[in-house]
Amino acid sequence: MKQKQQVNTFKKVTINNNEQWLLIRGKDANAPLLLHVQAGPGLPIVPEAQALEKALHLEDYFLVAYWDQRACGKSFNKQIDSESITLNQLSDDILACAKYLLDQYNKQQLIVLGQSIGATLSLMAAAKDSSMFSQLFLASIDVNIPEANDYALEFARAKAQELGKGRLSRQIERLAQKPMTTSKPFQERAKIITNLGGMKTGTTYNQMVFSTVKNMLASKHYSLSDISKTIKGMAFSQDALLPELNTFILSDVVQKVNTPVHFMHGKQDGISPFESVVAYYNQLKAPKKSFTAFEHSAHMLVYEEPEKFKRMLLEQQLA
Repeated sequence: MKQKQQVNTFKKVTINNNEQWLLIRGKDANAPLLLHVQAGPGLPIVPEAQALEKALHLEDYFLVAYWDQRACGKSFNKQIDSESITLNQLSDDILACAKYLLDQYNKQQLIVLGQSIGATLSLMAAAKDSSMFSQLFLASIDVNIPEANDYALEFARAKAQELGKGRLSRQIERLAQKPMTTSKPFQERAKIITNLGGMKTGTTYNQMVFSTVKNMLASKHYSLSDISKTIKGMAFSQDALLPELNTFILSDVVQKVNTPVHFMHGKQDGISPFESVVAYYNQLKAPKKSFTAFEHSAHMLVYEEPEKFKRMLLEQQLA
């Protein structure tokens, strides 16, 4: 029997004339290739690799690529033009990254696992060119940002009223007067939604920040200066992308995709309304599609119900 060749590679690559970092790990170089496309805007995924592997153990079954996208985490630098941070460019980057990985590991197609806005970008990329993708797994996808902005405020209002938090209710009303087009109000809203259980059930904003920083400190691929770059890159990406996102409706851009697609969404999501995603799923045309509801999850279902997520992914991959 041929011995399995383990892969653990971290490298800087050029994606559409921009230097970006890739971590590729797996127990078998011949296993199916899976590309993670992270949430955000602006969040890195390389330092989350260990936490994701602990939760999902996907490296037992796949050759997994963790990718810090354009301006995210270690891939951020001051020379990046903010005008290059667009949904169109980021989805083009997915295609270029996929091509690089397929060429590098001599494979015909790969699986994409996109989370939140990463799921949205993954679907946009597949709509442009589905030939490189065997399947798309889309967790907590964003489909209608104007509607989601209103929904997030209503979610926060209802939770604050339910808990009798008058001061928080007043903060939410002040936030409602601010356009969600820059990093500062976006982060303020994220903090409120998280503390009310709409991001990751049972986890506060401070706990999430602590976990993110801890993962960066524990990552052998990140230095202290990379933590500073991550913070700057997140604000930079959000300031660049949020004005476009503020009016973005996915159904205006993608009505059909020529690859199997699997939606997963948490019923307690305080960011992306469950009903909107169901409606989009029902109208999307694809050769094969599935929708799995995660009853006990909010927006981070990969971490909230990891066993269910892993089981669903493996079942669809083997089907």
